[in-house]
Amino acid sequence: MLTAPNAKVLLNHKPDLIPIILGFQNHFEIAIDGESIAPQRMTSPPQARQFKTLGAAYSYLRNFLEYEGDILIKVDFL
Repeated sequence: MLTAPNAKVLLNHKPDLIPIILGFQNHFEIAIDGESIAPQRMTSPPQARQFKTLGAAYSYLRNFLEYEGDILIKVDFL
């Protein structure tokens, strides 16, 4: 599980990485290099940071993590 500062550093130092926004039935998550972004407050057991909308996840990548490259969106509503 990646913290936000670690994710930001990883995206800056490895420009070939493409973050993935994963869509589930009730929420969206962001994965970078196969690891999910951790929430602000860690839970036990650890869970990925969950966004209510696709726009919120996209905005988090662009604004908070300052990522400017490509993004892959995978929606799985099964």
